[in-house]
Amino acid sequence: MRVPRAYRSATPADVLASPDDPVVTGKTCNQSLLFLFAWGKAGYADATRKALADHPDGILYDVKSDMQALSVLGLYTRTCTILTGKVGRVK
Repeated sequence: MRVPRAYRSATPADVLASPDDPVVTGKTCNQSLLFLFAWGKAGYADATRKALADHPDGILYDVKSDMQALSVLGLYTRTCTILTGKVGRVK
């Protein structure tokens, strides 16, 4: 399995940015039941893929990452990764 050691967000200087670049959001979640059964993909790569679904040739810059967690007495848990960023063009 290959994953980067760190995630680095591009800056407006790294891409062809313009003031009217769209802001997109990608959200992915993991869920578990009784801490015995788990499903879902809440990684950065999947959240980025969802954010860029409508912009396949774009690149995210000025990215903000959030986590959202929900637990119901430990019986059910959901942990989500939410990425928000602007879509620019590759130089």
